Formats: sequence, structure tokens, C-alpha cells
Amino acid sequence: METIESFYQELNHIVARRASSSHLVDVLAFTEEVSERLQEDPVFGEYKHAEHQDRIGNSIFKIHGYTELDESDGSIGLIVAKWSDSEKIETLTNSDISQMTGWLQTFAQGALDQKLTGKIVESNEAYELAMNLQRSRKQLSRIRLHLLSNCTLSQRYKEEICGEISGIPFERHIWDLIRIKSLYESSREREAIEIQLSEFNSEGISCIRASESEGLRSYLCVIEANLLADMFERYGSRLLEGNVRSFLGMKGGVNKGIKSTIQDSPGRFFAYNNGIAATASTIQFTNSPSGSRVTAVTDLQIVNGGQTTASILSARKKDGLSLDGVAVQMKLTEVQSDVGNQMIPLIAKYANTQNKIAVADFFANHPVHRKLEEISRRLRTPVKAGARIESKWFYERSRGQYQNERLYLSKTKRDIFDAEYPSKQLVNKTDLAKYDSAWNAKPWWIAQGAQKNFSKFAGQFSPPNDNTSESEYWETLSPKFGDAYYQSMISIAVIWKYVETMISDARGDWYEGDYRAQIAAYTVTQFFQLYKNRGGGFDLQKVWALQGVPSDLPQSLTELAKKVQFEILHPPQGRTDVGEWTKKEDCWTRIRDLSISWDSILAEYFVGNTALKQRAQESKKAGELDDSISVQKQVLDLVTSEYWLALYKWPTSGELFTPGEMNLLAKASTLNGFMKIALEKDWRKLLEIKNKASEEGFRTN
Repeated sequence: METIESFYQELNHIVARRASSSHLVDVLAFTEEVSERLQEDPVFGEYKHAEHQDRIGNSIFKIHGYTELDESDGSIGLIVAKWSDSEKIETLTNSDISQMTGWLQTFAQGALDQKLTGKIVESNEAYELAMNLQRSRKQLSRIRLHLLSNCTLSQRYKEEICGEISGIPFERHIWDLIRIKSLYESSREREAIEIQLSEFNSEGISCIRASESEGLRSYLCVIEANLLADMFERYGSRLLEGNVRSFLGMKGGVNKGIKSTIQDSPGRFFAYNNGIAATASTIQFTNSPSGSRVTAVTDLQIVNGGQTTASILSARKKDGLSLDGVAVQMKLTEVQSDVGNQMIPLIAKYANTQNKIAVADFFANHPVHRKLEEISRRLRTPVKAGARIESKWFYERSRGQYQNERLYLSKTKRDIFDAEYPSKQLVNKTDLAKYDSAWNAKPWWIAQGAQKNFSKFAGQFSPPNDNTSESEYWETLSPKFGDAYYQSMISIAVIWKYVETMISDARGDWYEGDYRAQIAAYTVTQFFQLYKNRGGGFDLQKVWALQGVPSDLPQSLTELAKKVQFEILHPPQGRTDVGEWTKKEDCWTRIRDLSISWDSILAEYFVGNTALKQRAQESKKAGELDDSISVQKQVLDLVTSEYWLALYKWPTSGELFTPGEMNLLAKASTLNGFMKIALEKDWRKLLEIKNKASEEGFRTN
């Protein structure tokens, strides 16, 4: 276990690297680093930059960022950080906590009371936040104040209900060095909630045991709607399984059917509504004359029925309806911690099947990410001019994967890791979605935020109809997402990172200091559009070979970025919110139609449509070959591990598989037999047999 002192030094190095690569001061680099680690935690959310400091009367306000309004539970988060660059760890005092809390309270109060309109210029992202707070006042259920610091608390604070701001409850979350270290070590993005139902004046939830299997126990429960609403009001979307939370789509407000049933037939709600499905890591019970009752749960996660839950609370809170006599059916599954990470997403996925939620909703576990991860670990970049060694880009399939892999290496091994995977050559899955959307001319998707853009990007992986399974559809798509696709996305990353740096360096010159992300998105997209308008595309292969932006392109990119910034910061008449303007397709239409000169320098990187189609065909053929080799290798590995032999001897196999499948298993049981399996369809059939066996409970040591 790493000491707090060594983690402090490593965190300082991480922040220094980010500050250098992103052209940020240390406190903002620290804010981004920790916020990105936290943003899949339901108590946190997707981080947005919004730096500003000023005063209202005698009170100072300061803010470094925020998390957008969570439409499922009506919460919003404000972020401020305290950064220490001391060689030794400092203490985050009570005075520091009070001061930081006061900064955020003053900002929120000023925004809600409409006192910030003249304090912040419209081109500042903090202005957009203030306007969002003002507009969303009726939707807000609570404001979360997040205090980040690389200092340590003398006392441990995790969560406090601290009072109200203009009548809206707020709570404070303090992320000090010790808590941040725990976050990095555990590699988890949320902290489990321990709920004692007695705290809600409840005697418990009536239940009966329904089934039990390896690692799982399931119970059928009846939960009072008031209790469900109380818990959701208290904990909000922390109770919602992450993927479900992201796709609730609560903009329409309370579900009309739920509202009418509560209002007109409360006693029939149990009969009319499908109820909810939930998981928990531990469940405590008590026995009473009326039967068994759940009295406490740890890490309660609603995996199906999130909209039902939010709508029940909305009916009580916003419509003033009584929930007395309303009961909700609940399937509650206790999932052992050692299988939780694998099982909960599957339970969520299958629990939601009845609602036709797209596969994209659960896209974080899609095989495309594993494939790109595998490519990134083997594909070396061309050697840059002046460099001595080939390096690789690191595709981060799960949040924090890069830092986790290097965090506890010895200094010698860490130096080797850093040489092979430089920190500037890091791409995560939301970055990938961003680059893909830019290439496909969807910059307004990108402006809507990383998670929304990610879900839209994921839509291309959803089967077109109910007759095609997810795995079948992925087989048809997989060849398109091979080495060539990966190289293209990395080439876009090179251009994107250059444009971001170029914009930051222009602060004090032409860059006005805000909306860098949106300016970059539209600049990169419009740059590619210039080539599409001429019947072709930009030659990304030249960027991959160079591992940098060609030296004759920066001037064109700079001039383009200036024009993009002007259009972004000067929306049409009637629109004042710059951030919202960039989220509209109309913004892209306006920028796409800009008059941009075409010169001989740009023409050097033009590839015609015929050549592009030929490249695409060659890439697909290479991808099909790679996929075929990968399938063959998977099957061969299972031959050498004697998996197929064990499955062939499994007593249930004769009943489970057809004679043809058993014959295929017999061949795969030996190396000589495997060598006689020459067709790819048979290799894939064996993997289908493996999946079927796993579903039926077959396990090897």
C-alpha cells in the first residue's frame, strides 16, 4: 500500500503533466484531474469548466467548475478547489472549509437572486452556469458543493446537509487528499451508501426470498411509495445504476400514467405498475409477526424503474399528490461484492430489456472498447523526428486506467511505462466519441457534453432491428473498427490537441478566454468539412505518419479558429446563452456555410472520394482478416487450456448441445482435432457454444 506522502508526490506529478499539456494553472489542472475521476459517481456527474472570481457586496465568490443539472433528481454541483504546491502535505483547516463553502454559497445565492447578470460577461462559462441556475430554479431539488484539495482534513467529512440557499437545500462534499487517494486505489467511481430504514421512520420493507444462485440472492418486496420517494429525495441519482441514470430522459417531467394512477387509483398502483428492480451489496432483515422485513441496505442501486422512482417523487413534490396507500413492487437482488462489477451491469441490461432500451445505453461494456484497447497496446507509432524510440498511444477503456497501471510501479518500471505511453498520448472512450463525431460532422453533439455525445456515438452500434442480436451486429461492424480506424482517431486526436493548445496560447491575443472546448470542436469539424465540400477528405494518414500537425497547416487552423470563435460568441438575435447556442445544429449550419478560402497548402492534404473508398475497402479486408485471426486464437487458447475437453466431458453437454455441436467439441478437445477445423464459422460456433455453456452454469477451475 502506497504511503500518503508518496501518493501526494505522484498526484503533484500527475497535475503538473496535465497543467503542461493542457496549458492550465495547477489548481485548474487539479480540478480537472479529480473531477474526471469522479464524474461517473452519481453524487458528482459530468464536469464542466467555469472559472470566475468576483464579489457581491462584501462577499467574495469563486468557482472552478460545475456539474450539469441532473434531470433525474434535480441536483446540480458547484466545484471549487484549494491547491497546495508545498513539498510537504498541508492541512485543510476548518477555516479553509468555511471559506471555500462561502465562495460557492455566494455564487449560488447571487445566481438564484439574479445578482450576477452584470458581474460576469456573457462570453464566460460561469455566466452560462449562473443563467442555468436561474432558469432551473423550479427544477432544483438540491445544490451540491464540492470542495477539492490536495491537503488533508484533520477530521473526515464525507457528506453533510448544511442548510439552504434561497430555499433550496444544499449539501457539502469534501474531497481531501486521503479521500482522493482512496478513490485512486479502489478504482471505483462511487462510494457505497449505507441506508438504515429506521432513519426514514420506516419499520422496513416487506419481503420474501424468491431465489438463490451462485453469488446472488433475490427477494420480492413491497415498498411504500413514501419511503421510496424519501430515499430518492435524500440520495437522488446516487441510487440509480450509472447507465440507467444517463438515459432516463426526464425532460418530459412526471410520467402521466403514474401521476393519474396516484391521483385517481392509489390503491391500484401495485397492480398497474411494473415496479422496480434493484441490487444491493448487503441486506439486513428482521422478522416480525407479519413476516420478514428489510431494515438496512448497503449500496442500493435501482437498475430498472428509475423513471418510476423519479416520477413518484415528482408527483408528491411538484404536484402535491399524496402517496398514502401507494405501494410499489420491487425485485431486490443481493449481489456479492466479488461478482458485483460483472453482474450488476448484466442485471441492469436484462432488467431493462422489456423497455426496449437500446444497447447503446449500456455501451460502456461494448466489445469495441476492448478491441481498441488491444490495438493500442500493440500498435506502435511511427518514430517522431528527433525521437529515439517508438511509443504507443494508450486507449483508456475505463476511467483512471492509465494512472492505475503506472501508480504503483517501481521508479525504473514507471520510467519504462512513461517512455512507452507518454502522458500526452492518452485517449479515453469519451475522447474517442468526440473525435468520431468531429469526423462525421456532428460538432453540436460534442458541445452537448461528453456523456450525451458518447450516447449518440454509441447509437451506431445498436442493432437495426429486433431480429439481430448485439453480438451478431457487432460481427458485421467489427472489421470497420480495426487498425485503420484506430489510426484515424489518433490522427484526429493529434490535430485536436494541437488546436486546443493553439487556442490556449492565443489568450491575450485573439482568444477571449472562454469556450475553448466548443471552439476546438467546431474548428476541427469545419477543417475536415472544407475537404468534404470539395468531394473528398483530409488525409489523416499523413498526420499518423508524422505524429504531429504538418508545419504548413497551423496558420490555416488559426484563421479558421478565429472565425469560429466569432460565430460562437455572437449568436443570432434573440439568443444570449452562448453555451446553449453551440448545442444547436443551427450553430453548425451557420459555421459550415462560412466563406473559407482554399489555397495550395490545404490542397496538399486532399484525398478524392475514389481513393477514400479504396482505402476503406482495404481497411475492411484487413479488419476481417484480423478478426478471423483473433477468433482462431481465442479458440486455440481454449484448446491448450483443455477447456473444450472439460466441456465435452461435462455430463450436461449431451443434453444441451446438438450432435453437430458435440462433434465440433470433440474435434476441439485435442490439438490435432483443432487443426482439422478450417472454417471461421466453426470457430465462431465454438465461441457461441462457450457462451451457452456459461449461461447454463459451466465453470472450469
